[in-house]
Amino acid sequence: MAEDVKGIIDEHDLQNVTLIGHSMGAKIALTVALQCPESVGNVIAIDNIPIHLPLSDDFHQYIEALKRVEQAKVTTHAQADFIVREYEKSSIIRFFLLTNLVSSPESSYLRFRIPLDVLSTALGPLEDFPFAAEEGINFNKPVLFIRATQSHYIPHSALPQIRLFFPNASLVEMDCGHWVIQEKPEQFAQCKIDITHLRAYI
Repeated sequence: MAEDVKGIIDEHDLQNVTLIGHSMGAKIALTVALQCPESVGNVIAIDNIPIHLPLSDDFHQYIEALKRVEQAKVTTHAQADFIVREYEKSSIIRFFLLTNLVSSPESSYLRFRIPLDVLSTALGPLEDFPFAAEEGINFNKPVLFIRATQSHYIPHSALPQIRLFFPNASLVEMDCGHWVIQEKPEQFAQCKIDITHLRAYI
């Protein structure tokens, strides 16, 4: 997927690009910044970092919940929400998980735009990062890491490694779980506005 983003940048001859990515998207944005630093101006990486880190069990449970929705052949989002409620209490997160559930002209049932079987098998590789700090590669422009304090994806022990890849990194914390944009939309929007004024304190 990093290659896809890089391809779009090259195709449109984009310069000084701001890349914003959450979770897996954060690793994609960080990868692109390391691959083509001449085209990237800055990065906002939301609750993920450039290291190998196991996914939480929540992701596997979410896939199980969505598969149950698919098997139930639901016709409304309310029916789907009733099923997912067994796995996730937050209505905000449930709403986000079901944004890919859409109607289809080929069926009277709702379906997911993303193949769940493909997503399920991809969870393992999502834990990895394609570069090692020992390689000496880095990106010297501003990078803002947003850490969700109720999540485990940016452990304090990993902060020195962040600095090896991204010496001009800044860190802000938000009191929420992994789904930062859904749980703290206004605070996240303010971070986007203020990125050029932040100072690193990693």
